[in-house]
Amino acid sequence: MTGLQKEEIQRKVIKCMPWILLYEFFQVFNENVFNLITPDLSQEFGVTPSTVSLIVTLGKLFFGIAAIVFTALSDVISIRKLLLFTCFVFPVVTLIGFFSQHSFTLLIVFRALFAVTIAAPLALQVMIAIKYFDKLTAAKYFGYNTAIFQLASAAGHLFGGYITEYLHWNVTFLIPLVTLIGVPIIYKNMPKDESKQGSIDYIGLILLTVISTLLITYMTFKMEYTLLLISALIFIVIFVVYTRNSRNPFVKPELFKVKGLVASLIVCALFYGTQVGFAFIFPFIAKQTYGIPTSTIGVFYMFTNIAAFIVGMLSGRIIKQIGYRNIALLGGAFIFVGLAFVAFLVGYSVVIVFIGMGLFNIGYALFFSGYLTNYTQLLPEHQRGAGIGIEKLVLNIGSSLGGAFIAMLYGQPYMLNKIIDFSSNDKSAQYSNSALVLMLMIGAATLIFIKVFNKNFNRTEEFGKSAQV
Repeated sequence: MTGLQKEEIQRKVIKCMPWILLYEFFQVFNENVFNLITPDLSQEFGVTPSTVSLIVTLGKLFFGIAAIVFTALSDVISIRKLLLFTCFVFPVVTLIGFFSQHSFTLLIVFRALFAVTIAAPLALQVMIAIKYFDKLTAAKYFGYNTAIFQLASAAGHLFGGYITEYLHWNVTFLIPLVTLIGVPIIYKNMPKDESKQGSIDYIGLILLTVISTLLITYMTFKMEYTLLLISALIFIVIFVVYTRNSRNPFVKPELFKVKGLVASLIVCALFYGTQVGFAFIFPFIAKQTYGIPTSTIGVFYMFTNIAAFIVGMLSGRIIKQIGYRNIALLGGAFIFVGLAFVAFLVGYSVVIVFIGMGLFNIGYALFFSGYLTNYTQLLPEHQRGAGIGIEKLVLNIGSSLGGAFIAMLYGQPYMLNKIIDFSSNDKSAQYSNSALVLMLMIGAATLIFIKVFNKNFNRTEEFGKSAQV
């Protein structure tokens, strides 16, 4: 391929990227609407807060499974075909999902289908970035990824409250139909890569899905059903034995022999488990500690998300100044401080709590672009697809477990004891303790990150003084 041909392909891919990112916008928008209205759904369907968390946690689970399937499929099927699958199937699912308001079970089913059908563009955008662009440009798109995440969160928090109060939450399934506008652009410009020979280990996929579902369900129902845990452990043993003896396993054992990879995945699980855990508990903090209505919560959320959106759009410039590793560490520091605001001050003014949320969101906008760039540096080139797929799976399973874990702690008698909450508010102790638990998770994850990614991963010198972002 000549340089001119490569530039032409890059120009075409650049035309597709905004529309690919649009799918992320609607996935995050949908998820944040449901995060915001979990207290309302708990009342509407007459289920407990831990049960209503299934709407979020199972959606995360199925998204994670679908993400690794699509990245694995990209080794044998062209990325263009996988993207077009979403372009045509996703609108059908969202249209049918509109009719899920009459049943909690149907809502869970359509949230899961929503996650599965939208997973392709979200999982493959990382592979597209590292395949068609240089490392700094790819990192810039990782920053855009987090910026879009925050913008979608702002929209979900702002409009979600109003949609719930003045229309109905099922309308959120219709809004993503706007993605149909971008189908011709993706169809015309996405490169027609040749499909390769290969196969997918469906048995391994099924086993991994069963294990994840059992573990999340066990935690969601406050660890009351020991049979679920025993079953998960049995399937884990079966999965390990099967993987070691399979010629083409779904999760290749040699991938985990890459130095630092397992520890990096632990960092991923802890960071994103914390993110979803905090997102789950925050609406309850605002409603039950301060009595704030859902629409007002959405307005406060919007400001914190917009601040994080601006930081995410500037992530490329920040990386040039401090490097890939340091931007991730800076993000971890913001997250930790934001949680500390909530842990120590949740019983006081609501403004302080929303400042904590703002710092928390800005931290994730910084962390993601640096972490993902460092993580991909660990992967051998011939295992990038599998490595990215595993990272997406761990991210979403970790997120699901984080939400389920905090939901499990919610309302427990031991969470009502004041530890670092010195306020006179009698409703704030369990939220202070939840934030403290999340602080410990982020602290542990940051220490692991520092150990895995030394200063050699920073690489600021490669940009040069004239580098442009």
